[in-house]
Amino acid sequence: MDKDSMDPGSFRLGLALEGTGWHPASWLLSSVKDAEEVFRASYWTSWGRAAASGGVDFVTLEDGLSLQTDRFGTADQARDRVRGRLDPVVTAALLLATTDIGEVVVSRNVTHTNPFHVAAQLASLAAIGPGRVTWRPQVSADARDATVVGGAETPRLRPEDVYVPTRIARRLQDLFRDAEDYVRTVRELWRTFPAESLSSGDTFLHRDMVAPLRLTGKERYRAAGPLTVPVRDTPKVAVLAHHALEPYRLAAAVADRVFVTPSQEHPIPALLTAFREIARLTPDAVGTEVYADVAVVLGDSDEHAQDRLARLNDAAGFVWAPDTQLFVGTAERLTRELAHWHQQFGLSGVRLRPAVLSEDGVRIVRELVR
Repeated sequence: MDKDSMDPGSFRLGLALEGTGWHPASWLLSSVKDAEEVFRASYWTSWGRAAASGGVDFVTLEDGLSLQTDRFGTADQARDRVRGRLDPVVTAALLLATTDIGEVVVSRNVTHTNPFHVAAQLASLAAIGPGRVTWRPQVSADARDATVVGGAETPRLRPEDVYVPTRIARRLQDLFRDAEDYVRTVRELWRTFPAESLSSGDTFLHRDMVAPLRLTGKERYRAAGPLTVPVRDTPKVAVLAHHALEPYRLAAAVADRVFVTPSQEHPIPALLTAFREIARLTPDAVGTEVYADVAVVLGDSDEHAQDRLARLNDAAGFVWAPDTQLFVGTAERLTRELAHWHQQFGLSGVRLRPAVLSEDGVRIVRELVR
């Protein structure tokens, strides 16, 4: 991306790393032929280094408690799809320690996990890569997750619900409220063991600076701490929010950054207006930067990109309908579109989901970022 046309440093670009890509049939048309490669450290570090050297500002890592599936909420028996993923916290530690990528956004489930453990995990990552860690709290939309981990039962969405964000949000509204409390609890826990309490010489620790939280008994999550990890650099928080009240309110209340999901029905201007209005009405709104989340299929020409998408859909046996806008075209045209969003609507950045990582990820690094 020619950032000279977008006010240098003010528009940030992220690459969403996920398996061999975000299209369900990405494995079939990927340059990766050995399934085990997707679970090797070298695979992820090579992408971290490529992104960093190509000028990508951040990468994101996904979390998931259930195996991926082509039909939401229903397990399948597919043999030609990527299934499974490395733990995102472990992968993030690897990227932070061995690559120069500027930021790693780590997804972590908040519906079936403990805030103390997540607070300690993120604090540990921040110690490895100070200033380079962002946490994306993830609400469990898939009721299968509860069975997988033995957690409390959650509302069950129907497959048709996933195409209507307001249905998802209404059915999961209690989980979104819990997520807000969860994030606040994690942030409070990060204050229980400040790195300033560490000393030197004969004194290792100023013990009076390390203390549990004073609980009132009304907290949704009663983790008191203190943490076992000293916290010098507090990770930022990012929320992926589909177009509905509950996720927008969660983002406005606790997130430093929100990824919105534009579509034909809800273009960027409409999403920005809606989110900013909800943020205005949210008590103690934190001041949230707005980024777009966009799936991409890129090509040498628009026709080439369309042909690539057709081949992917043929391989999958159905038409891919991601939960956000799908851009199909050249990197040059995508650059113009992103510049327009930034200049006209004040968008702070974008996260791109490559359909096939070995093709679209390479084009993002080599053709979009300059």
